[in-house]
Amino acid sequence: MNHKVFYLDGKKINSKQTFLKQAAEAMEFPPYFGANWDAFDECITDLTWCPAQRYVILYDHADIFAQAEPTQYQIALDILNSAKEYWEANNIPLKFLVINK
Repeated sequence: MNHKVFYLDGKKINSKQTFLKQAAEAMEFPPYFGANWDAFDECITDLTWCPAQRYVILYDHADIFAQAEPTQYQIALDILNSAKEYWEANNIPLKFLVINK
């Protein structure tokens, strides 16, 4: 089965801007990515540039962003959960794993 695993290094993420930058790099977002929540939502529910039968997002050290900007962290989680529902509705599993310290 064709799997695509994305790794977010949370040691480099302490703000909305660094989250979006790291996510764009890890998930190979196209150059037109607008570096805002709407663009993140759009890209994470597209992924035509890296097709797979299953997606896995591993977010290591998520606690750093969660503690630095809890409201922005929650927005990121909400978008990721929404994307999970979107992909599962299209019969493509998306697993999102958060690892703290």
